[in-house]
Amino acid sequence: MDDKVAKGFGIGCVISVVIMIVGVFLFTLMCGLLVRGCVTASAMVQDMQEEAVQSDNASRPEEPGRFEKVWVAGSGNRLAPKILRIKLNGIITASEESGGIFSMEEESTSRAALKRIRAAANDSSIAGILLEINSPGGGVTESDIIHDALVQYKKADTNRFVAVYMGDLCCSGGYYISAAADKIYARPTSITGSIGVIMHGINLAELAKKIGIADVTIASGENKDILNPLKDVNPEHVALLRKPIEEMYERFVGIVAKGRNMPVEKVRKLADGRIFSAEEARKLGLVDGVFHENGLDKALKELVGDDEYRIVRYRSRKSLGSFFDGFVFEQARAFMRGLCEGADAKSPSPEYRWR
Repeated sequence: MDDKVAKGFGIGCVISVVIMIVGVFLFTLMCGLLVRGCVTASAMVQDMQEEAVQSDNASRPEEPGRFEKVWVAGSGNRLAPKILRIKLNGIITASEESGGIFSMEEESTSRAALKRIRAAANDSSIAGILLEINSPGGGVTESDIIHDALVQYKKADTNRFVAVYMGDLCCSGGYYISAAADKIYARPTSITGSIGVIMHGINLAELAKKIGIADVTIASGENKDILNPLKDVNPEHVALLRKPIEEMYERFVGIVAKGRNMPVEKVRKLADGRIFSAEEARKLGLVDGVFHENGLDKALKELVGDDEYRIVRYRSRKSLGSFFDGFVFEQARAFMRGLCEGADAKSPSPEYRWR
């Protein structure tokens, strides 16, 4: 092969490589635009569908919005009373977690439970809610929001009911939510109680002094730098924080007293943070019944007032846009949520939670 042929061959190879790289880049760009377009279009269609559902809600009571009903249990026909089963597992928080598009598990975070309770309020076919709680508690506000959602669900129709069935744990914020139920049931091995408020904090002032770390904080007032972990604990700051904690505690006691139809003073004696076994809680009036899952049938028949009923669950409708959204962006969102939650964990906040 002479020099001219070799040179021409080399130039041809370079040009081919450049064309291939440009082609891959353009193909990737087009795929990205297509995915973005699908996500945007799907979101627009979903929004239009939800608006149509909301405007036509009175004539289409079977349509709760973004969910569809799936039969779970019960021998009743399609006209039998429907009981919506909702699971609430884990810490009660405002953050939303997802298992991604390949997860076949039912959504059971507190955020997912709240969405379903609110959807049920607009679904006249749902005669009652069976809320299965397995939680140590969580945020004060988050617990209160779910409690209020259950209250609003019952207010939407006087014939509705809410029943709670406890898992391993139904403590603190979990019990706060349960207080909105007409009936509270527990498994023989359930742990409940822990009625109270807690705020976690840590002080590293002595350690900082030993290793030569100095805090430099510029604050507009002496109480702005409250609970600084690198400064000695200030009794005045502790007193300031105790006031809202006590107010939240009194609200918790009042919620339980009202929900369980018990004197406030009786609740207060039980509300010192202690936990109770299922049977002990039943004797104290915090729980209505203790049985395994096969005992639910009799309890639900009494609540429904009928021997025939259907237990259903809400399943999210998945669109093409949500498919791409889950596949392409879920890991990135999960990473960013982890960073944000890690940052939030550094700030003390009051909780209805079993430590």
